[in-house]
Amino acid sequence: MPIGTRIREGELAYEKDDLATALLKANAALQENHNSFKALLLRSRVYLRSKKYDSAFEDANKLVQIAQSSGKREDLATSYKQKAIVLYRQKRVSEAMEEISKAHTLNNKDSECLMFKSMIEKKLQTDAQISVNGPVSDKEKSLLQQASKQKPKVDWYDSKDMVNISIYVKNIPPTTLKIDFQKTSVSVDFKTNENTDFSYVLDPLYGSIIPSKSSFKVFGTKLELYLAKETEETWKALEKMETSTISQETCPSTLDYPSSSAKKINWSKFKVDDAEEDSSQDPDVFFRKLYEGADDDTKRAMMKSYLESNGTSLSTDWKEVSQKKVDIAPPDGVDIKNW
Repeated sequence: MPIGTRIREGELAYEKDDLATALLKANAALQENHNSFKALLLRSRVYLRSKKYDSAFEDANKLVQIAQSSGKREDLATSYKQKAIVLYRQKRVSEAMEEISKAHTLNNKDSECLMFKSMIEKKLQTDAQISVNGPVSDKEKSLLQQASKQKPKVDWYDSKDMVNISIYVKNIPPTTLKIDFQKTSVSVDFKTNENTDFSYVLDPLYGSIIPSKSSFKVFGTKLELYLAKETEETWKALEKMETSTISQETCPSTLDYPSSSAKKINWSKFKVDDAEEDSSQDPDVFFRKLYEGADDDTKRAMMKSYLESNGTSLSTDWKEVSQKKVDIAPPDGVDIKNW
């Protein structure tokens, strides 16, 4: 049986919570190719759901090694994300924050990664606010300060033959700056003065561009991108709207906020619990259940409200959420603190 077939059968068994079959298929695939990224990822997830955390963590570390050897950016982001999930379930929250930050740096369009990162940030902040076990460690303070940093401001405007994008980051080191113009995408990567990785990706762009005629300029307070449009079509956004639904094993590549929708979710179809309280399921399942049965507007309302409120609020009404920023709503007796 081809290895790809074994992996697909294992993934289907995993989705049906048939962990014994999923593990059998994953092991069979790994016997054929012990460096199969998909098979190892499947086995790590099976171990995680089976609460075999040490085995899940060992496989997650192997995933990182395989992804580093292959040089595949998406695989490396996925491996760091899986490692973060395992660490979180082991209650090693600070370490989980480090790994999910690496994943987000490599793939900042991964909405599930962004949402899980927000959940870890919330956990760190909550622990610091209500802890009765002593002061917060220097490492945790550093992570909290990192988590609280806002994303850089991005402005843009559209003209007849050009789209101008301004990314407001001060003192970008020109020697580390890498910009890749493609017909339907653009990516920006550099190291900040604090030696942290910065990544900004637009894929797919709202319209096609001419890479050879596109350019950029570095200023003291910002980076400007000049995208040469292939046609004179007016751009209504920087990225093209994604219409496909979220698959079982992948997450959406964009985080766009479209027009409002009146469609409601039948909340009786699923139960939303904090991943740390529900030990029977991992965060991947938690996120899928959030999206299950929702249309695009509802999903984006949920995403926007959850992220802007630091995980303290969840709304499905895009018409309301799209008009304003969602405020943080801490539980009774908990004060918001700035770190």
